[in-house]
Amino acid sequence: MNPIPKQDLRFVKNENLIRKTFREMMAETEYSKISIKELTERAQINRKTFYLHYPSLDHLLTALQTELMSPTLRMISETVFPDDVEKIIQHSFQFMAALDPVDKKILSSKGNIPDEKSPSDLIREHFFIKYDCFPEYNRFESNLIITYFSVCLGVIYRQWEVDGQCIPLEKMVPLATRLILHGLDGAGLTKKDAGGKDTSPETEDH
Repeated sequence: MNPIPKQDLRFVKNENLIRKTFREMMAETEYSKISIKELTERAQINRKTFYLHYPSLDHLLTALQTELMSPTLRMISETVFPDDVEKIIQHSFQFMAALDPVDKKILSSKGNIPDEKSPSDLIREHFFIKYDCFPEYNRFESNLIITYFSVCLGVIYRQWEVDGQCIPLEKMVPLATRLILHGLDGAGLTKKDAGGKDTSPETEDH
């Protein structure tokens, strides 16, 4: 029996049905609790039909994550780091804040495919490819710089989400930019004298 061409209307209809059903189930429960059996029963298709589209649920999850991340990956290719760092941070916050709750769950879920790349891994990988080496830094040092930036951005965004986005976006982007670029100095939490020496109070051991 010949496989159904991907442009075939039946294939497209079933692909859309699989994705729609998967998103409905993600809205109701955690990814780890979803099974192919339950998904196909709910979509009223047989398991063989599902396997014509994806080898596993993890492959479906990865495909959706990659598609959701495509605007961010495209943005990386169109910007210059660190010159456009505020633009990158602004895009990241606006993009994530605009996602609906199901998309956010999809991006934060983890599958079990060997060598599978998480959304944050994909971002770092694209930065690594574009910036193989910064001036005055070797490749390994450049990797650390990119890792620092991407991890800081991810952690700050997640805390903003946990806090219910209480800080308006127009204030959050400049704050995140100062913190990532300048650390505690960017938040004005360290004091320096005219010569640049840190004059913050030191804690003495007693």
